[in-house]
This record gives sequence, structure tokens and C-alpha cells, in this order.
Amino acid sequence: MGTLILSGGGSIEQNAETNRYFVESIDKDKPLLYIPLAGDPQYRSYESSLAYVQSMFLSLGIREITLWSDLENKTIEEVKQFSAIYFSGGYTLTLLKAIRKSGFDEVLTQFYESGGTIYGQSAGAIIFGSNISHTLLKEDTSFDYAPLNLLNHYRLWCHYDSTDDELICELSKENDSPFIALTEGGAICFSNSNVKVLSKTVYKFKDCKKKNI
Repeated sequence: MGTLILSGGGSIEQNAETNRYFVESIDKDKPLLYIPLAGDPQYRSYESSLAYVQSMFLSLGIREITLWSDLENKTIEEVKQFSAIYFSGGYTLTLLKAIRKSGFDEVLTQFYESGGTIYGQSAGAIIFGSNISHTLLKEDTSFDYAPLNLLNHYRLWCHYDSTDDELICELSKENDSPFIALTEGGAICFSNSNVKVLSKTVYKFKDCKKKNI
């Protein structure tokens, strides 16, 4: 199995520690693959998003970043040319639809299962949990895209603060579906079914009980 690095979102400064950990764990001589499809290109162009990600990682030693805005017909052989995959934030359903409809979910799973490293932030992290229903808008009534479920049936709550406790508590009682809650700048590394906290305090909610990880 590979490695998932998952952040609750936030600024470059808030994620500095996690970004360093990520860069130090990959082959910096290979390009990094960046997928911005959770974002709205009408609000922030993909070119602007790429420039932002370059400002995050190039100073840490990554030499090249390649952006993919179209996932159709991509193969595992193409993806294995990259050191890792980075997913930025935005709207979870938009990203998950793009991955599922293009068939990139199978490629992504193959990359992970063959030892690849994936870094997801906010919506880019939530897709790897077991359920994204807590992120959907009221108009998303026809949602039928299952997330990738690589976290032992945990859901992810990003941008967490303590005012979310009551809602997460109630949701954690549904269908034995526990949560990992990440603050902005909070991050975990998930590898071989083990969770390592990378930055800030991270919480687990199960059956309406909150615990530090």
C-alpha cells in the first residue's frame, strides 16, 4: 500500500509543517502531479491555482509540477511517471464526479496500492473517506458517486473547530460511520492502516465520543 497525507485545509503557513513532510517523503527528481478539479475555474483559474501550488512546493525542493484538468483516458503508466499526486480543495462532489466519471478512480487506487503517495487538502482529502454526505448541498439530490474509502471506513471532517462537535457527534452515530476531524493546518499520514498525526491536534469521533488521535 501507499501513503495518504490528508490536511484539513488552510493557508500555506498553516500547512508548512505538513508540506515539508510531504516533500521530504517523495522523489523530488520526478515531477509532482497536481489535480485542481475540486476548485471552480470561474473563481480561480487553473493557471492561478498552479501558481499558488508552485509557491507552496518549489521552494521546498520540488523541481516541476504538472497540472491535469482532464482525467479522461489517463493510465497508471502515465501516473507512475510522477513522484506523487496532490489534490487541492474546493467542492468535494465536483472532484469526486470528475474522478468517477472519467474512470480515474481505478487508476488512483492502483497508484495507491502500488505504493504511491497522495496528498489531499480539504475536499481533496475528503474523497478518500467512506462517505461525503456531510459535505453535500441541498440541491445535490441525485448524488450517487461513492468516495474512495481508503481510510478503514472513516469519514473526514475538514476545517474543524469545536463548534462542530454537536453535529459531528450526531453524524458519527449513523451506520457506524466514525469521523476523523482535521482543523485548518491539521494533518494526518495514513499508511498501512496506521494513522500518524503530522500537525496540530486531530480528533476521532465514534458513537458520539470524541478522542485525540
